[in-house]
Amino acid sequence: MSRVRTALVLAALLSFALLAGCGADPAFTSGKVYLADMNYQRAIEQLHLAIRNSPKAWEPHMYLGQAYGDLAGATAGEPLNIQVMKDGVTQKMEITPGQTDVLLPLVHEEFQKALELAVEQAAKDKVENAITQYWLVYHKKGEQYVEAQKFEEAVPEFERAIVIDARKPDAYINLGYSLHMSGNEDRAIEVFEQALSQGAENPTLKENLVSVYQAKAGALASSGDYPNALRYFEKIQKVSADTPDINYNIGLMYYQMKEYREALKYFRDQLTLAGDDEEVIYRVFLAHWAIATGFDNEAQTAPSEDMKTSAMQSAQEEYAAALEPLLKLIEINNEEVTYHRALARVYNKLGRNDEAMEELREVEALLKGGELGGTPAPAPAPTPAAAPAEAPAVPPSGTTGQ
Repeated sequence: MSRVRTALVLAALLSFALLAGCGADPAFTSGKVYLADMNYQRAIEQLHLAIRNSPKAWEPHMYLGQAYGDLAGATAGEPLNIQVMKDGVTQKMEITPGQTDVLLPLVHEEFQKALELAVEQAAKDKVENAITQYWLVYHKKGEQYVEAQKFEEAVPEFERAIVIDARKPDAYINLGYSLHMSGNEDRAIEVFEQALSQGAENPTLKENLVSVYQAKAGALASSGDYPNALRYFEKIQKVSADTPDINYNIGLMYYQMKEYREALKYFRDQLTLAGDDEEVIYRVFLAHWAIATGFDNEAQTAPSEDMKTSAMQSAQEEYAAALEPLLKLIEINNEEVTYHRALARVYNKLGRNDEAMEELREVEALLKGGELGGTPAPAPAPTPAAAPAEAPAVPPSGTTGQ
């Protein structure tokens, strides 16, 4: 019955075209009719014929893309031998309805050809609407899985949406988010970076990318892999230079790698941007102290008096440089025992013994006074200033891809 109805409708359309003097290609007309009747094999055959008849026409490519798309979305049916274009040659391929991995690249290819051939803006808009329609089919499925907390099931749906149209950033954002929530941090980063490299200027995309970078950098820093943690903090700075504490975190990684000069640059940048911060200022002191100690060690093993004198002079310069941050810290918090004790050590290294004794008396007074409970405060722990996020920002819901 279905074939009889299709034949009647096709005959009617062909008669109308002839009576109206329309120059429409019968293959194109019949291809649309077969598509409407879900006879995908015949529709694809006729649309391929229409493309051969009119290689510069955009509409046959658009409808062929829709035919592949509808076949990809079909949930049941017998295997079909359909025509596909490969290396410029039409070939037969056996396809099972719903075989998305094979069909969706064909959908994308035909839609792109239609866009290339469409000249009028109205024609381009029609193709773009068709692309969005099929993109939404898979994107909405992915969103439904995300809402149900089924992140692993959401991943392939967003991947299919990207195959149809790789220009829409929402699919990348949601795919990266789903991968992250599935525990696949590295793949999430790849997805976000790919979208960014394609010029997708989207605040949510950047926010999520920064979040997964922070999570990765934090995990690497916690495991002691400071060089790779540094690499991810530097990526954060490149994507979003105004991320809070990014200069401090980069400086901290250099500090942990014993590259103290480089660390100082970032600590000072952090202070310039964010103002006085005790932890950062204390790190400036520690970096100068570490450099000075290194020169002291060089002096002890120097092979000549000249080299020894040079190393000792450099050490004194670094101890002198360490005074500034300590004095600033005491100005901010005069009751911190750690700062006074450190200042006494610096004065002692500089040969300023009276001032060193004065600071030690200050330490004794503070401890006796009990302001700190009789226990000196420890040095700040070498952990990133900004705690790694547990997950990127929640992806957009109800998106249209526009």
